[in-house]
Amino acid sequence: MSRHLFIVSNLLIVLQVFLLVFCFVDLSVLPQLVLFTGRFHPVVLHLPITLILLSIPFSIYLQRNKDAENLSTLFDLLLHYTALISTLTALAGFLLAAEGGYDEESLRFHKWLGVAVAFSTHALVYIKKTFRQRAIVWNTAMTTTLVTMLVGSHYGGSLTHGEGFFTFNADPKPSIAVATFTDKTTVFDGAVQPILAAKCVECHNDQKTKGGLNMKNLSSMMKGGKSGSMWVAGDPEKSPMVERLLLDMDDKKHMPPKGKAQLSAAEILLFQEWIRAGANPKTTYHSLPDTNVLRTIVAKIIKDVPVPKLEKTYSFSAASTSTIETLNSPFRRILPLSSTSPALSVKFYLKEKYDLNMLKECKSIASQIIEVNLSSMPADDNAIPVLSSFENIERINLNGTLISGKNLNILKANKQLEQISLASTSVGLPMMDALGNMPNLKKVFLWNTSITEADIAGLRKKYPKVGWDLGYIPDKNELLKLTIPRFLDADKRIFGPDELIAFKTQMKGVQIRYTTDGSPPDSLSSTLYTKPFPATGMMRIKAISVAQGWKTSDTADNTFFLKGFKPDSIRMINPPDKQYKGQGALTLTDLVKGSSGNLNVNWLGFRDNSFKAGIYFSKGEEIKEILLSTVESVDGYVMPAKKIIVKGGESPGSMKVLKTLVPEQPKEKRRKHLIPFVIPVEKKKYKYIEIEATTVNVLPKWHPGKGDKGWVFVDEVFFY
Repeated sequence: MSRHLFIVSNLLIVLQVFLLVFCFVDLSVLPQLVLFTGRFHPVVLHLPITLILLSIPFSIYLQRNKDAENLSTLFDLLLHYTALISTLTALAGFLLAAEGGYDEESLRFHKWLGVAVAFSTHALVYIKKTFRQRAIVWNTAMTTTLVTMLVGSHYGGSLTHGEGFFTFNADPKPSIAVATFTDKTTVFDGAVQPILAAKCVECHNDQKTKGGLNMKNLSSMMKGGKSGSMWVAGDPEKSPMVERLLLDMDDKKHMPPKGKAQLSAAEILLFQEWIRAGANPKTTYHSLPDTNVLRTIVAKIIKDVPVPKLEKTYSFSAASTSTIETLNSPFRRILPLSSTSPALSVKFYLKEKYDLNMLKECKSIASQIIEVNLSSMPADDNAIPVLSSFENIERINLNGTLISGKNLNILKANKQLEQISLASTSVGLPMMDALGNMPNLKKVFLWNTSITEADIAGLRKKYPKVGWDLGYIPDKNELLKLTIPRFLDADKRIFGPDELIAFKTQMKGVQIRYTTDGSPPDSLSSTLYTKPFPATGMMRIKAISVAQGWKTSDTADNTFFLKGFKPDSIRMINPPDKQYKGQGALTLTDLVKGSSGNLNVNWLGFRDNSFKAGIYFSKGEEIKEILLSTVESVDGYVMPAKKIIVKGGESPGSMKVLKTLVPEQPKEKRRKHLIPFVIPVEKKKYKYIEIEATTVNVLPKWHPGKGDKGWVFVDEVFFY
């Protein structure tokens, strides 16, 4: 036993050294596979809590029975493993926190309290040995550990379940605050915010701010996130929110993430048109003309907007915590609907890990399950009999599964079933009679199935008590606008000579017309896209989608760059500001374009000094053109350079001025945008080039920061 405890003690010391290191380093740079292990934190955290609580009766018994040596040895073992598991739990917690998206203040307290629990449980091992006969010292240490654990648990509960998770409140509150929709209700309050509350706020709230974005209310949304503003008023195609919604489902930047409730086509169209109309939160429904596209969309979807409802009460008893803990895993999460409800929701993750047994195993909590989400899992008709065994089930999500629907009639036995989602499945009209005859069924979602609009009309007539939802169905007489053309590689902006620029395939009958010189494209004379094409220097590509019977899309406007000569080395003569130092000189030639919406990534910022860099070509390169990529963000005091000076020669000691540019300064506030400066020079071989971009020393009188210094931001330099 002593050898065993010796090994555990030494392992504890090693792990707690790692824990101390984790407190002071940035863990987000670790490989994703390592960070993934942090997701076991909520799975194992209840074990150290249980062990600490178990230590209390052990401690009391041993103090009253001094001669219980066998139990004392067992207690030593318990204390060692309590410390070991507490430390492992804290380490996993740090890895989970590195993924981001949590309230910083609550997270900070939770982290340090977790570290305190790990070290205090370890300290108990030595306190027991040293102060065995001094009960006051031991009891103080034990009480301190218990209190620290309870306070840490409070902050952990607040992080995962929201603030006030551990507070008592007998009054049920509405789950979503939605205004009653009238003709005087604003489009934002009546249509936009309810959808955000239902499908986005779960990951973007006061306690959990994924991407630094809080969508709890308008004022929080206006602050934006790590990637900048959510939208660009009047320009949905340039709005990050819309861009994320339209990405492929498998794209890691797609929002909401795969596995979460997705926005319908009508809801996405609502956001696009609301932003196109100026994203004015004060625009009311009744102020929109009858023919307005935004008004038409709101009228069609408003009936499906979530409404507040009181928490439902249930007569069945709660499942045991230990049973739920046993069933919980990274691929199957079982959560209560609220802290006061015995009702449970079951959701499955990662389709490669799913099998029918994972569903069958939930039969031990069958009477408490009221919601099962199998969305995108490879579940087939064999899942239906298992689901029917959950006698109190109310909602079933089978979207994107392999369900054929042939045995849906089995669910007739489920008297409490209110909603079933069958979007993107192979169910057909013949199976709908089984659903229509269910006594309490209120809603059936059938988007993207073989069931037609005419079928839905028949079902609504035959079973009027059921809400048959086919998703957004456009008016055949309504001329809809096409979406803007999108590129196959949405993030790529720098191409090599052998790489091609390609648009994504559009739906049948849609053409893409484009220009490469920044001029506005039209539907007749502009180049017709037929195949990918190479980049040539800097290209500002403007493109539109056109098709018979559709409104021409808005214009996609993107700038692309050709990789030029790569310098042998580059040095910063003037260092960038400490706040915006990127990767130093490497930032200028790493071939990663910065975004105007986030100046914290891939940019070098200069304010007190001018941007000044020296570039070396050891063998000399014949250069005729230099391109300096900068950005303008008037709100952020980021202005075009006051002057750009390019010098060149054989070495830093033998240079001459090759070109001087004096960029035009803005006369009023403008939206954020990239500014690539093309600088022609005498065509010849250069071994050394020096580029300087000076800052605006005094911002103009019309600027909110008039009299203050301006910034210059640079992300890439190209040589052609």
